[in-house]
Parts: sequence; C-alpha cells; structure tokens
Amino acid sequence: MPSLALESGVVFAYTDSGALTDYTCYKTVVIIHGHTFHNGTFQRLNALAKPNGLRIISVNRREYPGSTPYSDEELATFACGSDAERAVLLEQQGRDLAMFLDGLITHLHLPQTGGMAILGWSMGCLFLMALVSCICTLPKATQERLSSFVHNIVMLQPPSLAFGIPTPPGWLIPQTDPRIAPEARGPAFAKWVSSYFIHGNLSSRNIDELTYDDTDPDKSSTIETLTPEEFLGMTDFAPGDRYDNIVGLPPFAAPVFEQTQKALFNEAVRDAWRGTQFWNVYGDAEPWNIIYAAWFLEDLAIKSAFQINFKVIHGINHFLVWENPEKALNELKECI
Repeated sequence: MPSLALESGVVFAYTDSGALTDYTCYKTVVIIHGHTFHNGTFQRLNALAKPNGLRIISVNRREYPGSTPYSDEELATFACGSDAERAVLLEQQGRDLAMFLDGLITHLHLPQTGGMAILGWSMGCLFLMALVSCICTLPKATQERLSSFVHNIVMLQPPSLAFGIPTPPGWLIPQTDPRIAPEARGPAFAKWVSSYFIHGNLSSRNIDELTYDDTDPDKSSTIETLTPEEFLGMTDFAPGDRYDNIVGLPPFAAPVFEQTQKALFNEAVRDAWRGTQFWNVYGDAEPWNIIYAAWFLEDLAIKSAFQINFKVIHGINHFLVWENPEKALNELKECI
C-alpha cells in the first residue's frame, strides 16, 4: 500500500485505483473511512473507477494499517482532555488530512480540470468535518490549491455522533447498549451497522418511526456474508478501543458539534471553499442514527444561508459500497 509522509512526520497509507492515462481530464475521489472498517471496505470500487472516468483514492486514518499511530499524549487528550483541548486536537486531524490532500495533488500530479471530490463515509464524516472546518488555518498555497481543486464534499451515510448531534433519550447504539457485554460490543456493532432495517413511515420524519433492532429477516447483514479473508481485509477493531469509541460517543459531542457548525454553516469557511457543493447521502434501510442525523442536519440547513443537498437511496444498508459497488458509483455520480 503506498503512503505519503507529511512534513510533520505523520504518514497516511492509501490505496489508489490509478491514473487514467487515456483521459486528459478526470475526477479524483478521495475517501475517508469510518469506525473499524478501513479503506479495504472500498476496494470493490477500484475496478469500476476507470470505466466511470474516476480515480479513487482511499486513505487509512491514523491508527489504521500503514498510517501513523497516535502518541500517548494525543490518546490521553482524546480520552480525558477538556473540550478545548479536544477541539484543538480535532482541528489538527483536519489539517493533517488537508495536507495529505495537498500532497496527493502535487505528488500524483492530479488534473485540476477534473477536480476532486472528498467523501467521508460513516464516522469518517467526523474527520471530513475537521478537514472542511480548518481551511482558513492552512498555509495560503494549500488553501488555494484545495479551494481550486475540490468541487464536491460528500457526507456518505454519516451517523449522528459524527456531527456531535445529541442522542435522543432512550435511544441506543451497540457501544452503549447495557444489554451487551463490553467485550461483545465490537462484533455486535459490526452486525448491527451492516444489517437491513425495517423502519416505519420515514416521510413523517418522526423518530418514533425508526427502529433500533427490527431488521429484515430475509436479508443477511453484510458482515455475515464476508469470507474470513474479506473480513480481515477491511476491519481493524483495535482503534475503536484506543480512540474511535471515545471520539464517537456522547462525552465528546460538544467539540464535535461545534466543528460541524463551523464546517457547514460558518460564512468564512464556506466562502473559502468557493462554491463547493455539499451533499448528505443515506439509505432508508440503515441504522436509526444515520437517518436521524440527516433529518437533524436538514433542519439546521433550512435555518441557515448555506445549501446542503440531501439524497436518499431506497433499500440500501450501510455497506452499499461493498454490497453493490456499481450502484454506489451510479448514485454518487450525481454528487461528484
């Protein structure tokens, strides 16, 4: 797996579907993965990239295979830092990812004419928001390149906690479900997040129409369909205990929500991205917190002066990119 080292010493490993030698102009899509499921999750997209005029680069976040682990000091800040300290650390994650993108542009000679789309998947949207919100703090040359190259920012299937949205009273996810033993929560989360859910009348936008555990008995969860080799090639559970579970749970919500507000609704930030299109894409058979996040975000967008486009895909679970990569690209073309 290739990697790119920043001047700070942070290294990001990534996969790359490759340059399109027959094209003088093509779009580059950079994907930031979510909790537990790393860039191996997107490898089925690679064979379809060139036929669709795309170059797909999937980065592994820090702590995931090939990328730099966090220091003990950084992990301590994640675990028990103040909100202010955590906000500073989150902003640094955004700057590191921004410098990674800038490095890709220069080292891989990416074509500006096709531009770039940045796609955060699932909890990767938390780090996407860190990247978006930090643009005004970047070196001027980097800021100029990113604002010129990046035409689309796609939040693909983000959960509520990726935005710091408060969890409604009485609602659960496997990581907070007291009925699940702590040592069993990782496997329970993997099955839960990849299941097909049967919700009620979603057009009502009523949270009581969502379900936590009513899944389609005729459809296996994605995790149950994987071979051992496929499973090992797309997962790493260790970062969950070290920091992903911390960043993605309610005690961390305040700095994450502030980051979301800045990324999506701050005038200086949105101006710096120069008309970049923002999208939120999700399915109607996903876990409740994915759908609830979209409703909550849409309400915020309606009250703001800044546009976010929303796209609902019927019948998909959280792993569209793996279950049906051709459909995933066809649906994403509207957004990128």
